[in-house]
Amino acid sequence: MKRFIILFVMLFAWLQAAQAGGFMIGEMATRSSGMGSAFTAVADDASAAWHNPAGVAFTDGTQLMLGSDALIIYGSKFTSNTSTKGVGGAPITNNTKAKDKTFFVPHAYYTYMSEASGLGASISVNAPFGLETNWPTTSPFSTKNTFSRIQMVMVNPSVAFKFNNNFSMAVGGDYAYVSNVDLNNTLQDLNGNGDGWGGNASLLYKTDAFSFGVTYRSRVAIQIDGVARAKSTLLALGGTTSAGATKLTLPDQVNVGLAFKANDAWLLSVDVDWVNWTTYKNVDITYASAAYRAAVSTLQGLVLADVTGATHLPQNWKATTAIRAGAEWTYSPTMRARLGYVFDPTPIKDVDFSPSVPGNDRHIFSLGYSYDLNTSATMDLAYAYVYFMKRDQTASPATPAGAPNTVKNGTYSTNVHILAASLSYKF
Repeated sequence: MKRFIILFVMLFAWLQAAQAGGFMIGEMATRSSGMGSAFTAVADDASAAWHNPAGVAFTDGTQLMLGSDALIIYGSKFTSNTSTKGVGGAPITNNTKAKDKTFFVPHAYYTYMSEASGLGASISVNAPFGLETNWPTTSPFSTKNTFSRIQMVMVNPSVAFKFNNNFSMAVGGDYAYVSNVDLNNTLQDLNGNGDGWGGNASLLYKTDAFSFGVTYRSRVAIQIDGVARAKSTLLALGGTTSAGATKLTLPDQVNVGLAFKANDAWLLSVDVDWVNWTTYKNVDITYASAAYRAAVSTLQGLVLADVTGATHLPQNWKATTAIRAGAEWTYSPTMRARLGYVFDPTPIKDVDFSPSVPGNDRHIFSLGYSYDLNTSATMDLAYAYVYFMKRDQTASPATPAGAPNTVKNGTYSTNVHILAASLSYKF
């Protein structure tokens, strides 16, 4: 069974890589994206399989949704400032642009509800976490970071139970398969993969005018195994290649939503999303090869008092709370328009900032449109502009002495456009 799941999700994994608040992607379905993904208390289509599986209890029969987001990332730039300094406090002047790229983030949702038994089931396949940054080797922080990537797919089966006409609950599991994890710089490349399991629970209270929903997802601990390959200085010190390993813990999160149907034409919704990014404390890379560990120890001995033969990268992220708001206007029997707004703060503290992750607060402005092709099929389209607030980084410390983190100081800016489309079908 596990082999089947891995084969299935790999069909999605090769398409997916993106950057978001932290490395989480909130835009996981086209209709909800048009409403700022404020969908926890709405959850009335197949994407309920992800946003709030308890909502499946209020759907009819069988539904299927297939779609994808296209994230167009451009203009990621670094400009040095007066605090950008190298060894010995020497000032650095540099203007660097990361590679522009377009990523595809697919999603698939399936739901089934038996009104007679009050039982429902769902499965979602999507990619709620992802990351890729590609900085040139000419950047002042190239010994810290050049290329970082996380590709992952999550499979989430759930069962729902409808207690009465107003209240339902659901429980399920979360399987995360992480592939092509890259942590590269001018000293070494590291590539690996791994997987892990978690769980989720949700509820929905629904009346004709109001609905209230809550979804909880547990953290997922993932052991990542791969290969480290030495380059430049590390290679000269005797390193070649070695099996390498690290750990990644995806954060637990709570989504709370409230929706209000003002009349037959207008639906309003708001979500508060808490993400426990404190699970992302360190990236500790260990090496199986004694020769490789010795080379790392020698390199660290040049710049650090503590020689461990491992790579220790502190992250120390903080928990965040995002606010999402959306509206849907049914202006004809077959067409609907949507708009949304999101404020998503960064989990990254100034002192621990890394260019490998966009460490900026972000605002998202979205528009959406739906057209019923017939009584069974619906096409959804959405567009969102992600505005990353400019980050003027000055707090990176002047340690270690031989490779100070002050090379990361400078001004960072990023822009992202999201185009999304999906097709839904009711059986």
